[in-house]
Amino acid sequence: MLLGAVFFSFMNSALKVLSNSITINENLFFRGITMALFVLILIYIKKQKKHKTHQNKKGGWGKLIFRGILGSSSLYAMLYNIETISLGTSVAFAETAPIWTAIFAFLILKERLTFSIISSVIVGFIGVILISNPETSNLKTINIIYGILSGVFASLAFISIRALRGYFDDLTIMLSFGVIASLMGLVLIFFTQDGFSSLNFKNWFFIFVVGISGTIGQYYITRAYTFAPPGVVAPIDYTRIIFGLIFGIILGDAIPDIFSIIGMFFIVLSGILIAMPFIIQEFKRKKVTK
Repeated sequence: MLLGAVFFSFMNSALKVLSNSITINENLFFRGITMALFVLILIYIKKQKKHKTHQNKKGGWGKLIFRGILGSSSLYAMLYNIETISLGTSVAFAETAPIWTAIFAFLILKERLTFSIISSVIVGFIGVILISNPETSNLKTINIIYGILSGVFASLAFISIRALRGYFDDLTIMLSFGVIASLMGLVLIFFTQDGFSSLNFKNWFFIFVVGISGTIGQYYITRAYTFAPPGVVAPIDYTRIIFGLIFGIILGDAIPDIFSIIGMFFIVLSGILIAMPFIIQEFKRKKVTK
């Protein structure tokens, strides 16, 4: 999980560098197309090794497309903030997804709200308020809106994955996300700008970094959730905020104010509170098996 967080941080940093040379639409297109190409390579390798595949249920294409649109919308919102505000704050907004997931799981899936979930949501919202307060963070309203939407759309995308269980494997879901993101970026480029920006060797290098680091990051995170309990691995994903802060400062971002740092801490704490029941359950299970 930690490796996944590191590689995703490399990807976000590369996107930050690219934002100085290309538009948000182009960043969305290249993020999607490079991911799709690398996933196709993984699918080809998997077929060559002749892995046994289980029989998937028929249908589910509408849900798959809807999931891709949600994920692409979350990515676009995050890319907007990566270009216009600090990397650490952009990542912190995106990492609010578990908070929204807890809320939507209650509203849509009718899952029970426990004390730890309610506490984590409250703590998480305090964190969001602290990092998005215009009087202390100097953020524009549009950045706050896009920041919240990046977390909301990501959480809905996570929830929609549950509906895809039994229909498609992980690589197919990843491929659909890459294809839809690239198509969305291409449509936006066609309707809102005069073609692509001119690219130099440096741009192409960072586009490659975005593709390879994003794919590797997704691979390690998928394996982490496959072989370890979600409650144990999920809190580690919040190290992305720390990496985002560090890499952002290296790339020239200003050091966040004390309120933003406290807000990021509260967002991390909310994620740990959400995962705490799973952590306790896993601890008790291991204690019993000894």
